[in-house]
Amino acid sequence: MKKWLIYVLGIITGIVLTFAFAFCVNLSNNSGIIGLEMFEEPGEDMEYTQFEVFQVLDSGCALANADDTFDATVFIIPDDKQQFYDNQKIVLKNDQCAQRVGTYRYSTKKGIEKTVPAVKIIDGVESKSNKTIAAKNNSGKTLFDKPGECVSRKNFEVQKVLESGDAIALEVTETLSGYVLTSDLEVLILAQDGSNFYNNQIVKAPQGKCARQIGNYKYQRYGTTKVIPIIAFK
Repeated sequence: MKKWLIYVLGIITGIVLTFAFAFCVNLSNNSGIIGLEMFEEPGEDMEYTQFEVFQVLDSGCALANADDTFDATVFIIPDDKQQFYDNQKIVLKNDQCAQRVGTYRYSTKKGIEKTVPAVKIIDGVESKSNKTIAAKNNSGKTLFDKPGECVSRKNFEVQKVLESGDAIALEVTETLSGYVLTSDLEVLILAQDGSNFYNNQIVKAPQGKCARQIGNYKYQRYGTTKVIPIIAFK
């Protein structure tokens, strides 16, 4: 009876030790960060150009929003020289890239499970050409050969200014006691020479002209793809 009990306890002990060893190996491979899964080989350049940190973890890593998309979150793993802080804005140099090295899984404050790319900022990469930078500035934009229909004759309120200088704006329906009321019509206004958009700016439609659609702009928001008209006052 004792031999049988010792045998069973030995099997259980072996199983526990095996799982404990595997757990320790996994933590070692992932720098001891729970939720981080590293690739065996580094992945591709994520082609982001800037980040804004919204949470710094105890590990020293950071959760950040990438570029001008509304729902592009990444997990940044620092090198020996990097120390992140809340609301920090990180703009990549021409010889830097955000290389995808794994995935990170975590729970939001609302208890929603999210899995986001884990990246490292790599120095010494080949400088980005003007063509590449221009392509990024035009990312998501499709321009028509000829102007399309008039979508509005009203003013617009800027909601967000993109890295390219263009602005995402909402149509203004009414202004009451200093409060601006907007409709659901969301547009992209292209930056022109001398224009310098800012948040909540009221872009007035010139007299006798309307906001005419000249293309479409596609971007990600809250995990879904949105397509909005690109306008010009003509």
